[in-house]
Amino acid sequence: MRITKVTTRNGDSGKTNLAKGEQVLKSDDIIHALGEIDELSSVIGVCISLSNDSDISNFLMKIQNNLFDIGGHISMNLNDNSIVNSEMISELESKINFLNEDLSPLKEFILPSGNHFSSNLHIARAVSRRAERSAVKLYIDSLANNPVIMYLNRLSDYFFVLSRYYNKQNNIPETTWKR
Repeated sequence: MRITKVTTRNGDSGKTNLAKGEQVLKSDDIIHALGEIDELSSVIGVCISLSNDSDISNFLMKIQNNLFDIGGHISMNLNDNSIVNSEMISELESKINFLNEDLSPLKEFILPSGNHFSSNLHIARAVSRRAERSAVKLYIDSLANNPVIMYLNRLSDYFFVLSRYYNKQNNIPETTWKR
């Protein structure tokens, strides 16, 4: 696909086209979900710009690509695992397990904090949760083993664990909730 013109005025009527040409209102649940995923990718872009670790940055870019695939999956209204699959979810789980190995068990809730990088990971976590809620609304009739829901759920866990891992690696103390 080649985009030669950004301003088309096609959306001026409050409607937009999905991948297969179906026209929907910009207030439709599917557009909300796509917007949340786009916002999440943008927050991840901020995290990448703040990262000083190429392995983390590269994996964050991979997540951005996965989110683009998820947006396509949603926009095409697919009901299969042709785009979003168990391998994507397994890879996230492996990363979470690796990062979590050296972390101490949680005794209290962690408050979002740290430096710019780890704090923005918490923003990514929160936006992931919002994107997940939007996707749940879309897939209310097919929630069991839904790869989009599963991926977004694991993604928020990944951002939480990555923030903890990064803070520990950089001797940044965790801020815990005080009763």
